[in-house]
Formats: sequence, structure tokens, C-alpha cells
Amino acid sequence: MSRPKLPEDREARAETWGSIDLSAEVLLAEALLTLSETKADGALPSGAARLSRAVAELPLRYAPFYGRLSDLWDVSEDQVQRELSRARDRRGWSLTLLRGVKTFEIEGEGRAGLRRRLMHFSAGVRFPEHRHRGAERVLVLEGSYADSSGLEVRPGEQQLMSEGSEHALTVLGEHDCIAAVAEHGLEFTGPVLRWATKLFG
Repeated sequence: MSRPKLPEDREARAETWGSIDLSAEVLLAEALLTLSETKADGALPSGAARLSRAVAELPLRYAPFYGRLSDLWDVSEDQVQRELSRARDRRGWSLTLLRGVKTFEIEGEGRAGLRRRLMHFSAGVRFPEHRHRGAERVLVLEGSYADSSGLEVRPGEQQLMSEGSEHALTVLGEHDCIAAVAEHGLEFTGPVLRWATKLFG
């Protein structure tokens, strides 16, 4: 069976696929490839392997969260996909003063004063006690954590913190935790890290 081919010209693609999103277009093409290569012996066809790899990588890895990330970061879903694509490049992530914690800043217009980012916490990391300067929303994409009140937040769950609230958190289990954050700044409350607040954010 011959493989389906997408028109190379963007306008031709739009005419062929209508209003379908280009990322969905790629998924659809891969799905068609998978169907065309299905083998009777149950072995994973190369199309399915490619589809599996594509879905495991950014931005498709977090495709189920596009709408919620758009709301959280106050950007369009197209911008969410662009930012997640940028996050594939490890050079775009910044180390912090805290061991095992990296951040990725989200670009684009949004509410004034709102800081938007992805945060990567290594397994077992404890993020120290801090106070929120404004309301903060956290959406966990992978892994899980427990805060100092005992609340556990798992993939797909969101935690809301009000202005002035304080807590610490610890990553649970043996897996790293990836979270999307929208906040207005924080300050560490412990005497050792209080001086580092400006450097962290």
C-alpha cells in the first residue's frame, strides 16, 4: 500500500485539510501511516513507532494540557505549542540557586506582572519554605509533589495559592516533577535563602 503524502505547500495543505491545525495534521498523517503498515503478526509497525516517539516528545507530550496551559499562562494554544517546542532545547532552561531545580521562561503577551514558566524538579528535591507575593497557580504535568500541609498534587491536578500564603514542597517518588506555573513572585522565608530571593525570581 502506498503511503499517504501531504502537499508540501502550506496553502495546498490548508486546502487539502481544511481548518485542521498543522500539529494535528502531522498526527493524522502518522496515524494513516500506522494503519497502512499494520502487520498481521502484531509487531509494532514503523509508523506506530514513529507516532509513539512523536507523542513522547514536546510539544505533543503535553497535548492533553494545551487548553489548560493556555488558560494558565494567558496565551493562545498556538503560543503554548510554540513555547513547548522551544522547551525541547535544553539550552533554553535555566539553572537556579537550588540544586535539582530548573526553569523555562514562557514568552508572549499575557496579564501584566504575571510570570509564566515551566519548572523541572528532580526526584526527591525539597523546594524550601517561601511566601507568595501574589496569587500562584501550578499545574502538574508529570510526577507529583506534596506541600508542607500534606496536600499531594499529581499529574493533571492544579494547586492554587493565595497572595501571602507560605509553603514548602517535596517531590514524591523516584520520578522528576514537571509543572507549569503562573505567579507574581515569591520570597524565601528561611534565613539562609532570604538573601537569594531576588536572584531566584
